[in-house]
Amino acid sequence: MAVVVLGTACSGKGDAKLHVLAAASLTDVLPKVAETWSDGAMPIEYVFDGTSRLAAQIESGAPADVFFAADREWMDRLDGEGFVLADTRHDLLGNRLVVVVPNDAANPLTDVRGLRSIGRLALAGASVPAGRYARAAIASLGLDLEAKIVEGDNVRTVLAWVAKGEADAAIVYATDAKIEPEVKVVLELPTASHPPIVYPIAALANGAHTDAAKRFVEHVRSDAAQAIFLEAGFAPPP
Repeated sequence: MAVVVLGTACSGKGDAKLHVLAAASLTDVLPKVAETWSDGAMPIEYVFDGTSRLAAQIESGAPADVFFAADREWMDRLDGEGFVLADTRHDLLGNRLVVVVPNDAANPLTDVRGLRSIGRLALAGASVPAGRYARAAIASLGLDLEAKIVEGDNVRTVLAWVAKGEADAAIVYATDAKIEPEVKVVLELPTASHPPIVYPIAALANGAHTDAAKRFVEHVRSDAAQAIFLEAGFAPPP
Protein backbone atom coordinates (compact mmCIF):
# COMPACT_ATOMS: atom_id res chain seq x y z
CA MET A 1 0.00 0.00 0.00
CA ALA A 2 1.38 3.39 -0.97
CA VAL A 3 1.89 6.07 1.63
CA VAL A 4 1.33 9.64 0.44
CA VAL A 5 2.85 12.43 2.52
CA LEU A 6 2.62 16.15 1.92
CA GLY A 7 5.87 17.86 2.76
CA THR A 8 6.16 21.30 4.32
CA ALA A 9 9.76 22.02 3.44
CA CYS A 10 8.83 24.55 0.77
CA SER A 11 6.31 27.36 0.63
CA GLY A 12 3.52 26.69 -1.84
CA LYS A 13 2.67 28.70 -4.91
CA GLY A 14 -0.78 27.84 -6.16
CA ASP A 15 -1.52 24.12 -6.41
CA ALA A 16 1.82 23.11 -7.91
CA LYS A 17 3.64 20.32 -6.09
CA LEU A 18 6.93 18.57 -6.60
CA HIS A 19 6.01 14.87 -6.85
CA VAL A 20 8.68 12.66 -5.29
CA LEU A 21 8.22 8.89 -5.59
CA ALA A 22 10.50 7.06 -3.18
CA ALA A 23 11.14 3.58 -1.82
CA ALA A 24 9.16 2.71 1.31
CA SER A 25 12.37 2.40 3.34
CA LEU A 26 12.87 6.17 2.92
CA THR A 27 9.51 7.07 4.48
CA ASP A 28 10.92 8.53 7.69
CA VAL A 29 14.21 9.99 6.58
CA LEU A 30 13.46 11.71 3.27
CA PRO A 31 11.02 14.31 4.69
CA LYS A 32 13.70 15.19 7.27
CA VAL A 33 16.19 15.73 4.47
CA ALA A 34 13.71 17.90 2.59
CA GLU A 35 13.16 20.08 5.66
CA THR A 36 16.68 21.40 5.14
CA TRP A 37 15.94 22.37 1.52
CA SER A 38 15.60 26.15 1.24
CA ASP A 39 14.53 26.25 -2.40
CA GLY A 40 11.09 27.63 -1.53
CA ALA A 41 9.59 26.94 -4.95
CA MET A 42 6.72 24.57 -4.14
CA PRO A 43 5.49 22.03 -1.61
CA ILE A 44 6.52 18.40 -1.95
CA GLU A 45 4.15 15.46 -2.30
CA TYR A 46 5.81 12.15 -1.50
CA VAL A 47 4.55 8.74 -2.49
CA PHE A 48 6.33 5.95 -0.59
CA ASP A 49 5.91 2.36 -1.76
CA GLY A 50 7.80 -0.60 -3.16
CA THR A 51 10.19 0.49 -5.89
CA SER A 52 8.61 -1.81 -8.47
CA ARG A 53 5.13 -0.43 -7.81
CA LEU A 54 6.40 3.14 -8.09
CA ALA A 55 8.16 2.38 -11.37
CA ALA A 56 4.91 0.98 -12.74
CA GLN A 57 3.12 4.19 -11.74
CA ILE A 58 5.72 6.26 -13.58
CA GLU A 59 5.35 4.10 -16.67
CA SER A 60 1.58 4.57 -16.46
CA GLY A 61 1.89 8.36 -16.46
CA ALA A 62 1.32 9.15 -12.78
CA PRO A 63 2.57 12.62 -11.70
CA ALA A 64 6.26 12.18 -10.92
CA ASP A 65 9.19 14.60 -10.86
CA VAL A 66 11.78 12.62 -8.87
CA PHE A 67 12.29 8.86 -8.47
CA PHE A 68 14.33 7.55 -5.52
CA ALA A 69 14.62 3.79 -5.91
CA ALA A 70 15.97 1.01 -3.70
CA ASP A 71 17.86 -0.73 -6.49
CA ARG A 72 19.51 -0.05 -9.82
CA GLU A 73 17.40 -2.54 -11.79
CA TRP A 74 14.19 -0.52 -11.78
CA MET A 75 16.05 2.72 -12.41
CA ASP A 76 17.82 1.03 -15.32
CA ARG A 77 14.47 0.03 -16.75
CA LEU A 78 13.04 3.54 -16.56
CA ASP A 79 16.28 4.97 -17.91
CA GLY A 80 16.10 2.64 -20.89
CA GLU A 81 12.53 3.70 -21.54
CA GLY A 82 13.49 7.38 -21.61
CA PHE A 83 11.94 8.44 -18.30
CA VAL A 84 15.17 9.53 -16.58
CA LEU A 85 16.38 13.09 -17.18
CA ALA A 86 19.90 13.07 -18.57
CA ASP A 87 22.77 13.70 -16.14
CA THR A 88 20.56 13.66 -13.03
CA ARG A 89 20.95 10.00 -12.04
CA HIS A 90 23.18 9.24 -9.04
CA ASP A 91 23.80 6.21 -6.82
CA LEU A 92 23.22 7.76 -3.41
CA LEU A 93 22.89 5.28 -0.55
CA GLY A 94 23.57 1.76 0.66
CA ASN A 95 21.87 -0.41 3.28
CA ARG A 96 22.07 -3.79 5.04
CA LEU A 97 19.70 -6.74 5.42
CA VAL A 98 18.72 -7.93 8.89
CA VAL A 99 16.32 -10.45 10.40
CA VAL A 100 13.84 -9.04 12.91
CA VAL A 101 11.49 -10.79 15.34
CA PRO A 102 8.92 -9.44 17.81
CA ASN A 103 10.42 -8.02 20.98
CA ASP A 104 8.74 -10.73 23.04
CA ALA A 105 9.90 -13.64 20.88
CA ALA A 106 10.63 -16.53 23.26
CA ASN A 107 13.42 -18.16 21.24
CA PRO A 108 15.29 -15.54 19.23
CA LEU A 109 17.35 -16.82 16.33
CA THR A 110 21.09 -17.18 16.76
CA ASP A 111 22.08 -18.05 13.17
CA VAL A 112 20.48 -18.21 9.73
CA ARG A 113 19.77 -21.94 10.03
CA GLY A 114 17.25 -21.08 12.72
CA LEU A 115 15.01 -19.60 10.01
CA ARG A 116 14.08 -23.19 9.12
CA SER A 117 12.28 -23.55 12.45
CA ILE A 118 10.07 -20.46 12.35
CA GLY A 119 6.44 -20.49 11.26
CA ARG A 120 6.00 -17.41 9.05
CA LEU A 121 8.81 -15.46 7.44
CA ALA A 122 7.65 -12.12 5.99
CA LEU A 123 9.36 -10.77 2.89
CA ALA A 124 8.57 -7.94 0.51
CA GLY A 125 7.30 -9.16 -2.86
CA ALA A 126 9.71 -10.79 -5.28
CA SER A 127 9.66 -7.78 -7.63
CA VAL A 128 10.41 -5.34 -4.79
CA PRO A 129 14.12 -4.73 -4.15
CA ALA A 130 13.98 -5.68 -0.46
CA GLY A 131 12.24 -8.91 -1.38
CA ARG A 132 14.62 -9.66 -4.22
CA TYR A 133 17.69 -9.02 -2.06
CA ALA A 134 16.23 -11.23 0.68
CA ARG A 135 15.48 -14.11 -1.69
CA ALA A 136 18.98 -13.90 -3.13
CA ALA A 137 20.41 -14.16 0.37
CA ILE A 138 18.21 -17.14 1.25
CA ALA A 139 19.27 -18.96 -1.90
CA SER A 140 22.95 -18.11 -1.40
CA LEU A 141 22.83 -19.43 2.16
CA GLY A 142 21.30 -22.72 0.99
CA LEU A 143 18.01 -22.33 2.86
CA ASP A 144 14.74 -23.79 1.56
CA LEU A 145 12.15 -21.50 3.15
CA GLU A 146 9.56 -21.12 0.39
CA ALA A 147 6.77 -22.81 2.38
CA LYS A 148 7.25 -20.34 5.23
CA ILE A 149 7.25 -17.10 3.23
CA VAL A 150 4.39 -14.62 3.38
CA GLU A 151 4.63 -11.65 1.01
CA GLY A 152 3.88 -7.98 1.58
CA ASP A 153 3.66 -5.04 -0.82
CA ASN A 154 6.82 -3.44 0.54
CA VAL A 155 9.36 -3.66 3.31
CA ARG A 156 7.38 -1.48 5.73
CA THR A 157 4.37 -3.79 5.41
CA VAL A 158 6.33 -6.87 6.47
CA LEU A 159 8.01 -4.92 9.26
CA ALA A 160 4.56 -4.00 10.58
CA TRP A 161 3.47 -7.64 10.50
CA VAL A 162 6.32 -8.61 12.80
CA ALA A 163 5.67 -5.65 15.09
CA LYS A 164 2.04 -6.77 15.45
CA GLY A 165 2.93 -10.43 15.95
CA GLU A 166 1.34 -11.41 12.64
CA ALA A 167 4.61 -12.92 11.36
CA ASP A 168 7.35 -14.67 13.31
CA ALA A 169 10.24 -12.96 11.55
CA ALA A 170 11.01 -10.74 8.57
CA ILE A 171 14.01 -9.83 6.48
CA VAL A 172 14.15 -6.05 6.22
CA TYR A 173 16.64 -3.25 5.83
CA ALA A 174 18.62 -2.31 8.93
CA THR A 175 17.26 1.23 8.66
CA ASP A 176 13.66 -0.04 8.88
CA ALA A 177 14.42 -2.12 11.94
CA LYS A 178 15.91 0.96 13.59
CA ILE A 179 12.63 2.91 13.51
CA GLU A 180 10.28 0.17 14.79
CA PRO A 181 10.32 -0.15 18.60
CA GLU A 182 8.28 -3.37 18.65
CA VAL A 183 10.90 -5.51 16.90
CA LYS A 184 14.48 -6.52 17.60
CA VAL A 185 17.30 -7.43 15.26
CA VAL A 186 18.58 -10.96 15.81
CA LEU A 187 20.73 -11.49 12.72
CA GLU A 188 22.51 -9.48 10.04
CA LEU A 189 22.77 -11.28 6.71
CA PRO A 190 26.22 -11.41 5.08
CA THR A 191 26.60 -8.72 2.44
CA ALA A 192 28.17 -11.30 0.14
CA SER A 193 24.94 -13.32 0.15
CA HIS A 194 23.00 -10.83 -1.97
CA PRO A 195 23.60 -8.19 -4.65
CA PRO A 196 24.88 -4.83 -3.39
CA ILE A 197 22.06 -2.68 -2.01
CA VAL A 198 22.12 0.62 -3.89
CA TYR A 199 19.61 3.50 -3.85
CA PRO A 200 19.74 5.58 -7.05
CA ILE A 201 17.94 8.90 -7.43
CA ALA A 202 17.05 10.84 -10.59
CA ALA A 203 14.86 13.63 -11.90
CA LEU A 204 12.32 12.47 -14.47
CA ALA A 205 12.18 13.70 -18.03
CA ASN A 206 8.38 13.74 -18.17
CA GLY A 207 7.96 15.60 -14.89
CA ALA A 208 6.10 18.89 -14.77
CA HIS A 209 8.80 20.64 -12.71
CA THR A 210 12.17 19.52 -14.08
CA ASP A 211 14.16 22.52 -12.82
CA ALA A 212 12.89 22.10 -9.27
CA ALA A 213 13.42 18.35 -9.53
CA LYS A 214 17.07 18.84 -10.49
CA ARG A 215 17.58 21.21 -7.57
CA PHE A 216 15.94 18.72 -5.21
CA VAL A 217 18.21 15.90 -6.40
CA GLU A 218 21.26 18.09 -5.87
CA HIS A 219 20.10 18.97 -2.37
CA VAL A 220 19.60 15.30 -1.48
CA ARG A 221 23.20 14.71 -2.58
CA SER A 222 24.54 17.53 -0.38
CA ASP A 223 26.74 16.98 2.67
CA ALA A 224 23.96 18.20 4.97
CA ALA A 225 21.52 15.68 3.53
CA GLN A 226 24.05 12.86 3.64
CA ALA A 227 24.60 13.49 7.35
CA ILE A 228 20.87 12.94 7.95
CA PHE A 229 20.89 9.71 5.97
CA LEU A 230 23.92 8.45 7.90
CA GLU A 231 22.23 9.28 11.19
CA ALA A 232 19.23 7.19 10.06
CA GLY A 233 21.52 4.21 9.48
CA PHE A 234 22.05 4.39 5.73
CA ALA A 235 25.54 4.00 4.29
CA PRO A 236 27.36 5.35 1.26
CA PRO A 237 26.66 3.24 -1.84
CA PRO A 238 28.86 0.14 -2.10
